[in-house]
Amino acid sequence: MTDRPKRYQILLAELKRRQVFKVAAVYGAVAFGVMQAADIAFPRFGLPDWTVTFVVALLAIGLPIAVVLAWALEMTPEGVKKTDPAASGELEAIVAQPVGRRWPAGLFALAGVVLLGLGGWWVYRDAGTAGEDAARPMLSRSIAVLPFDNMSGDPENEYFSDGITDDIITHLSKLADLKVISRTSVMRFKESERSLQEIAGELGVATILEGGVQRSGDRVRINAQLIDAATDEHLWAEQYNRELTDVFEIQTDVALQIAGALQAQLSPEERGRVERRPTENLEAYNLYLQGRYFWNKRTPEGLRAAIDYFGQALEIDPEYALAWVGLADSYSIMGNWGYLSPQETHDNAKSAALKALEIDETLGEAHIALAQILEGYEWDMEGAQAEYLRGLALSPGYATGHHWYGSQLAYLGRYDEGIQEIERAVELDPFSLIINQSLGSALRLGGEHERAIRQLQKAQQLEPNFAGPYQELGYTYLDMGAFEEAIGAYQSALDLSKKLIGIGELGHIYGAMGRTEEALGMLRELEGQAKTRYVSPIEFAIIHAGLGENDAAFEWIERALEEGDATLVWRVGTPGFKELRADPRFTQLLRRLELRRN
Repeated sequence: MTDRPKRYQILLAELKRRQVFKVAAVYGAVAFGVMQAADIAFPRFGLPDWTVTFVVALLAIGLPIAVVLAWALEMTPEGVKKTDPAASGELEAIVAQPVGRRWPAGLFALAGVVLLGLGGWWVYRDAGTAGEDAARPMLSRSIAVLPFDNMSGDPENEYFSDGITDDIITHLSKLADLKVISRTSVMRFKESERSLQEIAGELGVATILEGGVQRSGDRVRINAQLIDAATDEHLWAEQYNRELTDVFEIQTDVALQIAGALQAQLSPEERGRVERRPTENLEAYNLYLQGRYFWNKRTPEGLRAAIDYFGQALEIDPEYALAWVGLADSYSIMGNWGYLSPQETHDNAKSAALKALEIDETLGEAHIALAQILEGYEWDMEGAQAEYLRGLALSPGYATGHHWYGSQLAYLGRYDEGIQEIERAVELDPFSLIINQSLGSALRLGGEHERAIRQLQKAQQLEPNFAGPYQELGYTYLDMGAFEEAIGAYQSALDLSKKLIGIGELGHIYGAMGRTEEALGMLRELEGQAKTRYVSPIEFAIIHAGLGENDAAFEWIERALEEGDATLVWRVGTPGFKELRADPRFTQLLRRLELRRN
């Protein structure tokens, strides 16, 4: 007496009877061929990557469908029909077949499934490391130019060695195939005792350029070495001992040698921009370097000194385009921070930016400078965007360009794009206080308050005595209805800025909380300051808004419109205007701003 077949044997016999094994084997083999053909042919036809993914997904989904259909249906001379149940003893007869007849069907089916999986693996064999492989060349083509040492022994020449560092960074930033850390962040490591590996890790780069500058009379000695931070291997090194007149050739050679060592691809246009001499006059160049040295201090005194030095450089060489850009940037910053009236800022900054472009239309920094003016003072958002994009195409590594463009996008409500641009700026200038603050601002505008708070706290940690992040933190808390936290943040901004930042905001929140006397005290403080410096009408407007005095608030807004106040563009997105948004005049204000933008 023979044993009855086990359940799994009956199931396998049924699968064989219904041709399921055969269908799986054929399907897998055909699918493997289709995947290979798609992987090879689709890219050649210019089809996007997702089309190959679609085919693979479709074939993977098709296997269980084919198996189910094979189970349920069969082909007969009369056509496709539902599979009949097994006849009595038919399955037992299959189970009783010799092993040599039973196993091949299952093995062929297994081979088909393996082929299907192998086809998917072949198409995506690099998917697991694709992100790494894409990032690895960019990481290897990333560089931080550490501040060159002043080897002259004269502290008065510090601006010159810093200037050489700046110029090399500027040259490299014109190359799209390189990631170059901006000046602000590398200056953090001036005279640092930290290892190159530690510095590279903090800046997110694979290579470091370091060197020194010695200036003596009409001669200059510059040494530079490019180092792989991970291995401490010298990738390139050179020492230049030349006439001072050769300083531009040295900078160009350093930039091109670095690009070659890092195997960066240079277009003919990029090479031309790197090789272009900014001026033929060394005295003008010397004055320009001093201007940038003081501009980088970002203080009222430093900016005024910068304007003076740039002006002197232009007296010697009126065709010095970079000096015109320096002048435009200095006036823009002075206006943005309330050190100059909108009219004075606009007229001086715009004429300087246009003059720079008249001299050299390929200067990315000049397009960015003009974009800032068009956005902030003329509210021409379309024109500004065109200039931002043109400037970034010419200087793709210019962190300030990504920063300003991202801020514009965020204020226009294109939050994701704006945040992405500012994140790119942070990547290029990770220790910039103002860029880290602006990322927090963009996150707040996008409604991501918790992320905004974390980002602004990060900016505070970079420099606890910088007032800007405290002001923006106040806006964020006010957005969230956390009044006491907002007051604390605004008070810190007020204290750190010596009463230049936070007065309007504190007055607004005091008014909104019913603390009228304190709000009026802030108004009196502003009135006193207005006698000695330019105070934006918006500061007065938001206090009146907090007090519920909408008529007075809109009178001050009208004055801001008449004066072309740059702060109005971004202030409409702050909580200081919250109380005014239900007033029909606010809708009219937005329409007027939109008309001005167009």
